[in-house]
Amino acid sequence: METEYKTINGRAKTGWTHIFRQVLVAFIIWICFLSIGLAMGTPTVAIPQLRLEANSSAVVSNEMSSWISASIGYSGALCVFIVVPISHYWGRKLTLIILTFTSLIASAVIYFSKTPIHLVICQLLFGLPASASTSICLLILSEYSSPQYRGVLLTIKSSSFFWGVWIANATGIFTHYKYIGLIGIGWSGFSLIISLFIPESPYWLAYRGRQDECAKAHRWMKGVDENSEKELTALLNSVKENNEKKQSITSLRQYFKDFRIDIKKPEVFKPLLLACLSGSIYHLSGKLACAVYAIEMMKKLSGNQTTVHIGVLTIDGFTILGMYIGSVLSKILKRRTLLLSMTISGIIFLFTMSIYLYLIKLSVFSENAHIIISLLVGYTLSICCGPIIMAATIAAELIPFELRSVCAAFYTIFVMFLMSSIVKVSPYVFNSLGFEGAYLGFGICATIIIILEYKYLPETKDKTLYEIAEMFKIKKQCETTECKLLESNDPETKA
Repeated sequence: METEYKTINGRAKTGWTHIFRQVLVAFIIWICFLSIGLAMGTPTVAIPQLRLEANSSAVVSNEMSSWISASIGYSGALCVFIVVPISHYWGRKLTLIILTFTSLIASAVIYFSKTPIHLVICQLLFGLPASASTSICLLILSEYSSPQYRGVLLTIKSSSFFWGVWIANATGIFTHYKYIGLIGIGWSGFSLIISLFIPESPYWLAYRGRQDECAKAHRWMKGVDENSEKELTALLNSVKENNEKKQSITSLRQYFKDFRIDIKKPEVFKPLLLACLSGSIYHLSGKLACAVYAIEMMKKLSGNQTTVHIGVLTIDGFTILGMYIGSVLSKILKRRTLLLSMTISGIIFLFTMSIYLYLIKLSVFSENAHIIISLLVGYTLSICCGPIIMAATIAAELIPFELRSVCAAFYTIFVMFLMSSIVKVSPYVFNSLGFEGAYLGFGICATIIIILEYKYLPETKDKTLYEIAEMFKIKKQCETTECKLLESNDPETKA
């Protein structure tokens, strides 16, 4: 791999070739998210079709329906113990190859499926890429991309997931659901080919003590301009300072032992807790649960079949549109500002929908499908512009620099169990409390989370991963008595 760059006035500059290479790696991640979206969207259309083909709803009971939708998350939580060690000991490139191959096999299962059990098997297989998408894929994308492009590349991956959901819903509404698997086979096969030709992650190479290969891969991916070289120097220096080279070759048992010691450090547990907090807001706002049970939800809100299909596809379309709008806004606004403002907007729509549906239930207003869809569209745009694209992005940036893989594993287990539990209990919540009660509950949960985010969440935009880690270290140092005494004796501080 030869270093390619332009020289202007004697200064090296990153060219479009390096941007393309970063996008190429990001494309593999995007396809992984799209495949997971196809998997999450498949039960929405496959279950009604199986019931229609059997002419009986008993063929897929409500209990089985909830397990089909939730099994991908529970499987993903367990697959953390597979994907994280592979990523840590054998590298990011091999991890991507395994993920794309697994998506290919799982998509084939969708294409040949005929029973609910086949759908469960498919979802269990997709647990591996789903697990990686919440942890390792975010780390890989943040490691391979430059700080100035990282935000956009990370935010686009969320829209890829909902493109998958939209494609699955549209395919299942107009054709047989098995063709969802055919689409997944094509995209997964293409991304598998690409993953064979990318280099290893510079961060992984650095922590394995392979500095020369790290520098070569880093410059191949990001060029040799001033900012790129500064990032490379900081990376190599951090490896030397923290003696991570020695740590990277220890046993897995020793690795977890070190984690139990280091988790007590503020620079480890604080960003980890904030990452989990950011990841939870997406699921506690109810967007994924509403997407998974979109057809059932629209059927209860409007009995007209045509309105149901139009409503589902409209909301899915605005979901994708909202994430692209959010991707543009992420280049203009700060991460924290975008997340807080859009979450608050989504909470307002949640409470408004809840109040409106309660008033319909009390016969104060008559039901109007257009008002319901409009409120859902407003809620969708708000959540997609903020929490969906920003939550995972911020979490990926906040995951501690030390023991990064294990912290990512902890984050993934937390988010996966939270996601699956919400998807699993949502049908019972919808049936017992009604959609008005469910929206009220989602609004209250999101309000609690956003208050905590407002109080504790730092700004991470355009900062390298090393700089973000240093923010928490600096904060810790300034809390010591010695630092306070130095500040009190500093004339500039007094002034």
